[in-house]
Amino acid sequence: MSRPSKAASAPAQTSSGVRAASPTRGPGRQTLDNILRAAGEILDEAGYEGLNTTAVAQRAGISTATLYRHFPDKHAVLRALIVHGQTERSATLSPFYEAFATAPDWRTPLAEASRHIWRMRLAQPGGRSTRRALQMSPDLWQWDQRQNEEIAQGMARAMRRRNPKLSTVQAKRLALVSVQAMVSLLDLASLDPRRGPRIVEEAIEMRAAYLAPYLD
Repeated sequence: MSRPSKAASAPAQTSSGVRAASPTRGPGRQTLDNILRAAGEILDEAGYEGLNTTAVAQRAGISTATLYRHFPDKHAVLRALIVHGQTERSATLSPFYEAFATAPDWRTPLAEASRHIWRMRLAQPGGRSTRRALQMSPDLWQWDQRQNEEIAQGMARAMRRRNPKLSTVQAKRLALVSVQAMVSLLDLASLDPRRGPRIVEEAIEMRAAYLAPYLD
C-alpha cells in the first residue's frame, strides 16, 4: 500500500487560505504519515460522512490527544491529505513535461503523465475520494484550480520549446484547457473504477487530437 511521503507538522497558512503540509522528520513524520494514510483509507471505505478524528486516531494507532497536537479537527486532516496529494502530483510531473518538450514523439510522455496521475490516484489511500471531498470546500477548490494553472504554465513552456511559433498567450490557453479537461475526465474516471481505465485512454486520445494541430 502506498504511504504518504510528506505530511504536516504545523500546517502553514497559504495565500489561498488552505493549510498546506510542511515536511517533517523522525517519529513525528511517521505519526503524520499514519494519520494521513488512515484518513485516506476511511474516506475510501466510509466517505466524508464517516471521517472523524476518533476513527482516524484509532486507525492510525494513536490517541485522539496525539492527533489533536497536529490537527484541530477532521477538516484540517482532510485539507492536509488533499494538499499532500496535489503537491505530490505537481512535483512528479516535471520529468514528463521535460520529455514532452524534447522527445521525438510528444504524445508518448504526455500520455504517460496522464496514466501516472491515474495510477497515483488508485494507489494512494483516499486518492479518489479526496477529489470528491475537495469539491465540497470552496477554499480547497480554488487552491486546486491554482495548482492546475501552475501545471498548465509548465506545460505551456514545454509547448513553446517544441513549437517556438506559438505565442506565450496561445500556449498558456492551450495548456490550461488541456490540463483542466484531463483533470475533469480523471475525476469522472474515478467515479467508475470499472470503466475508469477506458475513460482515461479515451481522454488521452482526445487530448492528443486537440494539441496535434499546434505540435505536429
